[in-house]
Amino acid sequence: MLKNNKLPCSNISTESYTGKEQSPKRFGLSAEGFEVNHEKEGFDGKIWVVQYKNNRKVWVRKNIISIVTHEEPLINDDNTTATEPVIENPIINSSVIINNEITEEPKEEELNEEPKNTDKKKTDYNIFVKYYLDKLKKEDTNKTPNKVLFQQTTQEWARLKKNPNELKLIMGQLKK
Repeated sequence: MLKNNKLPCSNISTESYTGKEQSPKRFGLSAEGFEVNHEKEGFDGKIWVVQYKNNRKVWVRKNIISIVTHEEPLINDDNTTATEPVIENPIINSSVIINNEITEEPKEEELNEEPKNTDKKKTDYNIFVKYYLDKLKKEDTNKTPNKVLFQQTTQEWARLKKNPNELKLIMGQLKK
């Protein structure tokens, strides 16, 4: 018969711990008893933070938490290097940073202007998928599910990738 070595946590009696954890749970402190982003030192001497995972609060080591940020490419499509850094959310004390210079807050009429159209360059794959899916949908008389049509599209793309001359010819026609 197996012995249950789990002990009830001191702050939440319904939670348990084994005493082998590196997190603050080793001290009998369940993450459920703390607010999200609460920091505490664990048994390993590192800082642990309460985070949600699978709809439960758990201890996560702070240096493991990664923040996803958007970075502009260093080399543009025309093989030139970017010279000015891109600053996101640049509002500081009712001033705006533009090209590393602090300017005054935008005027009322500037705020009401239509946003400029900034189309991103579409990849060959995206252009092909849009074209081929539309083509399959027009030819489809049996009401085939979109999932199946998309699978056929990706299979056709894989076939074309193996035939670069045919792919180049099709993409030339699509980009016109």
